[in-house]
Amino acid sequence: MAAEERVLCFERKHLEQLGVFQGLSLDVEKYLSVVTDPKNLVYKPRSEAELDKNYKQLIPYVILVHNGRVLHYQRGKGGGETRLHGFYSIGIGGHIADEDASLFSHAGYRDGMLRELREEVDIDLKDVNETAVALINDDSNEVGYVHFGVVHIMQVPNENVVGNRKGIRAPEFVPFAKALAERENYESWSRICLDQFEKILALAAIPN
Repeated sequence: MAAEERVLCFERKHLEQLGVFQGLSLDVEKYLSVVTDPKNLVYKPRSEAELDKNYKQLIPYVILVHNGRVLHYQRGKGGGETRLHGFYSIGIGGHIADEDASLFSHAGYRDGMLRELREEVDIDLKDVNETAVALINDDSNEVGYVHFGVVHIMQVPNENVVGNRKGIRAPEFVPFAKALAERENYESWSRICLDQFEKILALAAIPN
């Protein structure tokens, strides 16, 4: 029997010491330097981490944009988080597993984020421009309470993206305005990002 996946977590007390926020925070440096500090991190079996409210799982959440359009997709039954099936999302990414070596140099974190991206979609990453722009904390539901998101905006040179997993259904680029107008169809993290989409695009120097 295959060993259970172990995922990267930090104790919730570190978030509480920095200041718990609800929704989106643009203060990336304040939080990211603490929650990615090796001494504050631990790998836990995923089944345990999903239920332990004393820990937060660290999740890269990458938004792909091209020429005024954003990638969205519907979460299918192949995705690991059953509570999100059927919702639309603008975020690509997932748990950081313990096979990621040297993760906590700056390049190492980015390597972990890119690995997750490659697992989810088929995209040429040679010419992309990526910026970490925000953090997500949503304690309003059971899924959000045990996760902590790092939002990246990634500008891609074209829209040639194909889903690599069953959890990624019908990926396509849609105009920013369409995603904003249909925000109620999206998972909570995507709605949080869409509600401040103008700000996070500006931080990545992308016109809206």
